[in-house]
Amino acid sequence: METIFPTADQPTMPRHEFFRLVGTTIGAIMLTRCMAGCAGQANGDPQPDANQKIDFTLRLDEQANANLKVKGGYVIVNEIIVAQTKDGDFVAVSANCTHQGTKLVFKPNDDQFYCPLHLSRFDIGGKVINGPASLPLTKYLAVSNPATGTVRVYN
Repeated sequence: METIFPTADQPTMPRHEFFRLVGTTIGAIMLTRCMAGCAGQANGDPQPDANQKIDFTLRLDEQANANLKVKGGYVIVNEIIVAQTKDGDFVAVSANCTHQGTKLVFKPNDDQFYCPLHLSRFDIGGKVINGPASLPLTKYLAVSNPATGTVRVYN
């Protein structure tokens, strides 16, 4: 393969013009993706259904719930995220961000729920710490029973 360099009479694009065009193009693509993600949201905040009756028990000896045995571990069950805090308490909130419904993750070092899509953060009670989410998460009661090795989640 042979490398061919442009001759002096062929027009070339200055480096700063090339980077300006590339930067503008990438910016336009990212803005389009963000706008598409937010399209169809009347106010951007879906309402969590606090009236839905919830009552289930997680057995800590089951493989699917093994993460709950350690502080900072969490599982998502029935659209609810159940986590063990740094202090060893169990908490349960709705698993989807109230901004656009993205699945949350639990950040054990901060004892916060975090949305990986737009970076909203919620405390362990479901209260918004950092937006763009403006509505809190639905909080559920999470009661552990060390004798039976279970965690009951209900409202």
